[in-house]
Amino acid sequence: MLEQILQSLLIIIAIGLMLLVLYQIVKVSAALFLIGLISGLVFIEIYGIYLFFTERYLYIEDLTANGVWSFTGFFIVFNILLVLGIVTKVVRSRMA
Repeated sequence: MLEQILQSLLIIIAIGLMLLVLYQIVKVSAALFLIGLISGLVFIEIYGIYLFFTERYLYIEDLTANGVWSFTGFFIVFNILLVLGIVTKVVRSRMA
């Protein structure tokens, strides 16, 4: 009887430790995903600025070929949202 209780307790502890390790793995993978997402957005910004100053005709060709759902469309919308977010933050900080 005591042996069964100890085995059940040991199984519960082992499952708890496995869940703890799984939780740590999920935390690390979420952090790596966020790092990758931020790195991707930084790359898109730098590459977009590079293309804007070196090969401007590519923007027009991309918009005519793919429309709004293109790299250029995403780049324009992302930068507009970025500027609006920064302006909103500055205005709110000055009003407070």
